[in-house]
Amino acid sequence: MKLITDKSINGLTNSEFTEYLKTPVQKSEFTKEEAEELERILVEGLKQHPGLGLSATQLGIKKRACIINVDDEPIFLLNPIITYRDTEGFLFYEGCLSIPKTLTMPIRTVRSTKIKVQTDNLGELEFEINTAGDKESVSPETLRTVVAQHEIDHLDGVTIKERVYSTTVKKRQTYGRNEKILMKSPTNEFVEVKYKKANEYFLQGYEIV
Repeated sequence: MKLITDKSINGLTNSEFTEYLKTPVQKSEFTKEEAEELERILVEGLKQHPGLGLSATQLGIKKRACIINVDDEPIFLLNPIITYRDTEGFLFYEGCLSIPKTLTMPIRTVRSTKIKVQTDNLGELEFEINTAGDKESVSPETLRTVVAQHEIDHLDGVTIKERVYSTTVKKRQTYGRNEKILMKSPTNEFVEVKYKKANEYFLQGYEIV
């Protein structure tokens, strides 16, 4: 079973990666049999490409579906849509099967601490990190929260490269005055503002995400 991967050369992304993993997938209708077959394919895909999750688009299937597999407890999501993202964020090091080099050199991303997801097969689901359980190792709850966002991102045409957390000052000079940017406070609160108003937030200790 083929896995779509990033084969960028000299900064140019291969067309297959762009077609499947940089292009949003819309919701579609499924019969019971079609949904079961798609779930079977994703489960089989995880056996061939072991990981914590997998999206249909990573297998070259333009359907809005993914599977989360933490502690060998697979959760199949059909037509998942994130309906709520907590404004508080946290940093996490992520790798992606479709970007092989990140499996050995994970990317530091910023994720919401809590999300709500609406699905066709399981109704509304809630994922939230478990800080109390993250003392010695990452808890299953926190992993599921990250993986859910990671896999649904794939279905929205977003990869972890777009979720990189950076505080590089040079980044501040790439925005137009009226362009909206996302900023994070010292207490991990997020706010979206126009760049021309960013300075007042910098003075309060905010950083551009």
